[in-house]
Amino acid sequence: MTITVKFNGGVASIVLSGGIDYSTQEEFKKANSEVLSAGQVGEIHVDFISATFLDSAGIRALLSLQKEVDAAGKSLILLNCNENMREIFEIGGFDNLFTFR
Repeated sequence: MTITVKFNGGVASIVLSGGIDYSTQEEFKKANSEVLSAGQVGEIHVDFISATFLDSAGIRALLSLQKEVDAAGKSLILLNCNENMREIFEIGGFDNLFTFR
């Protein structure tokens, strides 16, 4: 799994590639901290364009990010979730907690 962080004006993007699981959660948390600490950022995108797997540790990291984003008055949007990724969120009942595009 690789995580790339990009900034474009007031938007920060966390681009995920490969499997997002327990073994990668610390790298994901570091990316979350990086985008949250960027003062000019008002919107955070998590891009699943190349993600292949998401387990409960990945969802936990996303829930934590959502909580921190809300507290900071910013917005979080999940992008490019394929059908399989969306199903993971739906089965767990998490699809109503996030904004998808």
